[in-house]
Amino acid sequence: MAATQTAIPQISDVPQNPSSSGSPTEIEYTKKARHGHAKDVVDDTGIRQVAGCLPIDPINKRFLLVSSRKNPGAWVIPKGGWEADETQEHAALRETWEEAGIKGEITRHIGVFAERNKRGIKAKHWIYELEIREVVKKFPEKKKRERRWFTYDEALLATRAAYLRDAIRLSSLNPEVHNQHVEQLQKNQALYSMQSTPIDSAAPTPERKQPMPSNGASAAPLTPSPPHSLEAHDDRSSKQKLEGPPSPPVYSNPPPQSPKKSFGTQLKSLFKK
Repeated sequence: MAATQTAIPQISDVPQNPSSSGSPTEIEYTKKARHGHAKDVVDDTGIRQVAGCLPIDPINKRFLLVSSRKNPGAWVIPKGGWEADETQEHAALRETWEEAGIKGEITRHIGVFAERNKRGIKAKHWIYELEIREVVKKFPEKKKRERRWFTYDEALLATRAAYLRDAIRLSSLNPEVHNQHVEQLQKNQALYSMQSTPIDSAAPTPERKQPMPSNGASAAPLTPSPPHSLEAHDDRSSKQKLEGPPSPPVYSNPPPQSPKKSFGTQLKSLFKK
């Protein structure tokens, strides 16, 4: 009788990340770790799928890495096989608990990275950034691993795998990534401020500055001159042209005028005097 072969789980056969639900992934913090790779998920080409977390302390700007069991002296992130009965995020959180004793919340998906050897791609790593909430003293692989804090520069020197260094460079603790994030937040805030300002709101009129005299004395306030009317000016000039100079006054009852005396009469009046 032929032996029954166990089907290897494919990516299309297992649950994916519940990104649309919006609720954080929760796991059971067990005392023992899972063992064996019978349930590990592979892709269409048979490449093993691995999930893990890059644990960060955002306040002190540092990573928490664990020692590698296969390569003494090397430091790695907590990671392991993505199994068929869980999502990538669930597998990443579970491995982070089992290998590092860390409880936290996944804040972002850094990316999928290929681990290579001489033959080609050995595994694909689904790496998530995890914000640490608690570091527990007792955890499943406490006797098998060491834990140590690293700054950004120290983590790049302590890790040997190229894909791990790439993930560290893409983390939020990278100063360049952090600055880009801050700039984007500032742009979003400026855009929000522009959108929240009413369009019909009147802008304040800028205050008109008084010119300073050259002798240093205080300048007198400017008095606005009345508006110049072209129509009034045209009316006055046209009236002067049509009417001409003013005429003398006309009396209704003119005063009586005395009759003019002849020259001889005037001489007689002089001799009489």
